Amino acid sequence: PVDYRLIQSGESWKVYDVVIDGMSLVSNYRSSFSGEIRRSGIDGLIKSLQNHNGEG
Repeated sequence: PVDYRLIQSGESWKVYDVVIDGMSLVSNYRSSFSGEIRRSGIDGLIKSLQNHNGEG
C-alpha cells in the first residue's frame, strides 16, 4: 500500500511524506543525509546532491 502524509497549507493540502509498504521516504532520506553530513558536513551533502543532479 501507498500512504500520503499531508499538511494543510491555507486552503490547500501539501504532501510532505510518502509511505510505501510501511517505509517513509522522509525517514529514509533523513537517514542517508545524516550519514553524509557526519562524513562530509553539510557542504559535502550539498555538493553530493548537486553532483547527483548533474549540477556540480
